[in-house]
Amino acid sequence: MLKYCSIMKKSKKSLIYLILLVLFFFLITCSCEMEGNNFVEIDFTDELCLQEISKNTFLITHSYPWPGNSLLIRMDNSDFIWIDTPYTPEATSCVLDWLYNTYGTETKITEINTGFHIDNLGGNSELIKNSIPVYGSQLTCELLRTRSKETMSEIQKWLDPLEDKKYLDKYASFEFAEPTHIFDINDEQILNFGKETVEIYYPGPTHTYDNIVVYMPSKKILFGGCMILSSDTEKLGFTKDGNVEEWPSSLGRVMGKYKNAEIVVPGHGNPGDISLIEHTITVINENKNN
Repeated sequence: MLKYCSIMKKSKKSLIYLILLVLFFFLITCSCEMEGNNFVEIDFTDELCLQEISKNTFLITHSYPWPGNSLLIRMDNSDFIWIDTPYTPEATSCVLDWLYNTYGTETKITEINTGFHIDNLGGNSELIKNSIPVYGSQLTCELLRTRSKETMSEIQKWLDPLEDKKYLDKYASFEFAEPTHIFDINDEQILNFGKETVEIYYPGPTHTYDNIVVYMPSKKILFGGCMILSSDTEKLGFTKDGNVEEWPSSLGRVMGKYKNAEIVVPGHGNPGDISLIEHTITVINENKNN
């Protein structure tokens, strides 16, 4: 009987030890998962916010007044790629201050403009003031000189004179800054950052005649900008600077080239996956038929 009791006590101790061990590993696992998902979210102002959508990849949304996306990505060599900018130099400066305060003032940044509209490069002047190289195509520069004034006038027609006076005043007097590092839009560009590369590709006319996409193969992130619509967008928006007839064919080339993309970032709205391209083609065709 005593021997039986002794065995029972040892069994209970072993069971308790096993339960505690399982609980310990469970807590460690949960802790690691919580740390892994502890992504940064910052509201700089009511109009400007930053959200980490994957590790070291930050979506910047500036609502001026329409929400527009730009993307900051920290490469493995600690350099940053910034694709497009907020609408204004002031908002761009706000994000830049955060980046330098967080990662140090010696951090290297490279900007890529994906088009000539204000939601692509409105913050260029602030970046250039800080000696940040700004990449853009020769067609983007040409359209800035020949089309931006008319485009800005068209955009102002979408704003209410009373409710949107702040934006109207800004748009009426806005001064653009061209990219500083110019490339031929028809020549695919590859930028090197340590062992990683960034691809710049022009598939043909879309939302505008100069919209390009940017792809990070190692991270499988595609920034589609304004040529790609978010999943909840059912209208094409402003299309006077683009070619709606050619848009679907151009998107087909993007889909074929970057079919392995896991994160696709549109110019406006929430990121998704490669299905955003199919959705955009559907919306284009539906709007053409209406």
